[in-house]
Amino acid sequence: MHNRIGISLNALPLDEIRRFALQMDTAGFHSAWFPEIIFSDGFTPMTVVATETENLMLGTCIVGPWGRSPAVMAMTISTLSYICPGRIILGLGTQARPYVENWHGRHYERPLRAMREYITILKGILSGDRVTYEGDIFRIKDFQLKIPPKHPVPIYMAAIGPRMIELSGEIADGLLGTLFPVSYVNDVVQPRLQAGARKTGRSLDNFVISNSLPTLVTEDDSAFDLNRGQVMQFATAEKSSPAYAECAASAGFADELKLVKEKISVRDFAGALAAIPLEMVDALTLSGSADHIHERVRAYHEAGVHIAQALPTPPGVYYPLYEGHLEGAPFPEFSFPDFLASIERMVNRLGSR
Repeated sequence: MHNRIGISLNALPLDEIRRFALQMDTAGFHSAWFPEIIFSDGFTPMTVVATETENLMLGTCIVGPWGRSPAVMAMTISTLSYICPGRIILGLGTQARPYVENWHGRHYERPLRAMREYITILKGILSGDRVTYEGDIFRIKDFQLKIPPKHPVPIYMAAIGPRMIELSGEIADGLLGTLFPVSYVNDVVQPRLQAGARKTGRSLDNFVISNSLPTLVTEDDSAFDLNRGQVMQFATAEKSSPAYAECAASAGFADELKLVKEKISVRDFAGALAAIPLEMVDALTLSGSADHIHERVRAYHEAGVHIAQALPTPPGVYYPLYEGHLEGAPFPEFSFPDFLASIERMVNRLGSR
């Protein structure tokens, strides 16, 4: 198998998710990932793909703890694990405050504590134990899953900031990162994972690190310019995750990001995009030719990232990540045919290596 690359099948109707997953399965990709934001739930497309593929690992990236009780989550993932034993990954994350409070009607409270409690309960249920747990946020009494998974289902935790990364090293089976440059993996991710593992005396020998990066494959270098908006979108999303800015600073672009924010503050969005150097795009995305992207993936593997997760991006398009983010920006028009073509090119160029 080629370098371990997964693709996030996001913003697609179910028939297209199925089509691309089948292509990925034969092209030697490591994994397909199913987000749960505003396009679909995470489990229905995973179930469809599970019945029709043979090799792909299948993961949620991500589902949150607020929309399903730990009991419902455990029942769902356990049932699904029988369709394709040993190929399921449960990717969990706290998601952003607006998602939780505006969409689920839940109070977004103490995300570190919430993840600790939720995963603790889940692991007990999935192991077949009868679980009673009285937490500050999640509670369950005398619940036992009568048909637990035959094979363990690993739980990967979405984490970007140092404290959440440390918690994943303490309690999870893997880490789902986003926008990590290699420098952040070396300087923040690895030390924090080790710090978390030391708290419980556990080994990280089988711990898996995945890193999701906006990805655009082109025959020339045009992808670097076309992905500038993705860098701006993530790196300025302080209310969603201030750690994105830390990722940019770790790669040596703190001054450039400061200038980008200054341009945005006066609604000079063209100037903000122009202030993002192509080297910054290269550090925070997977952009350019297939050969260049595979070189970048190898660099991540050398730093200890096991799975490079490609997040397909519409060429030249960027979005606000929450209400008020990038307010006043002339958001480029989304072209669904162009988006499909970019994913097709990604699957064809990055597979079979």
